[in-house]
Amino acid sequence: MNKTRKILFPSDFSDTAQNAFQHCLVIAEKLDAKISLLHAVYPEYETLDLPVMAAKATKDKVEAARVALNSFRDYGVAETKEQQVITDLPDIEIDVEVGGPVGVINTIARRDEADLIIMGTKGEHDAVERALGSVTTGVIERAPCPVIVVPEKADYKDIVTVAYATDLREADPFHLWKATRILEVFHPVLHIVHIDTGNGEVEEVDFSELRELFSERVPTLQIQFHNIRDTTVEKGLEDFVETYDIDLLVMFAPNHSFLERIFQRSNTRRMARKTHIPLLLLKKG
Repeated sequence: MNKTRKILFPSDFSDTAQNAFQHCLVIAEKLDAKISLLHAVYPEYETLDLPVMAAKATKDKVEAARVALNSFRDYGVAETKEQQVITDLPDIEIDVEVGGPVGVINTIARRDEADLIIMGTKGEHDAVERALGSVTTGVIERAPCPVIVVPEKADYKDIVTVAYATDLREADPFHLWKATRILEVFHPVLHIVHIDTGNGEVEEVDFSELRELFSERVPTLQIQFHNIRDTTVEKGLEDFVETYDIDLLVMFAPNHSFLERIFQRSNTRRMARKTHIPLLLLKKG
């Protein structure tokens, strides 16, 4: 699998996006990756449907967005340098496209063969959106590559401890391998955790295949395995994140229904409020 060389960062110019961009700069430097800074502009429609006027109005919006995107970049770079968390500035290119944000982000990710999408998230309407945001969930559903979402109040921390939430599906070794290709430059302690929500005693989980895989292929990573009993997956993960002081949570997110299962239960609001660390969401394929 190729290393991460191209990071797509969508921006809506918000404080949430600016915070996530500063995370992105640090991650890009660590990965020696190039950043494509993207903004989507909705096309302008005139009430009288005059195509020339509508086209000019859209062009003006694109030019204004390009200026704003340059300012957004310069501010983020200055803030990150002031905090002394980066030493070498990654290559950053500017891109403004016309269309709805979800469609534009995923189209550009495919066109430019992005290896990773990083974006800020601010909760909005329903249970999933309160936790991740509507644009974010739309991107996750259709993204051709892994996505890191950075909650609005997440301060940057070095990625020292990582938790990978597993349901012990057959494809886990592959998804874990994808995650380690992104994370190995950080040399984190990787906790592989399975939340058991069944009745009765906690059954012993066979992690031997995963142990063997990573002892041979990623010997530099410290990997620990956990099988934990809790009432729900989301509560178990929340408690695990707090107990082990996790800096990044990794999950496999094949579709929207998966996210709904994680966030729809009784402690949805509590989980959404406590989603204070970045999430790396892996995609099928």
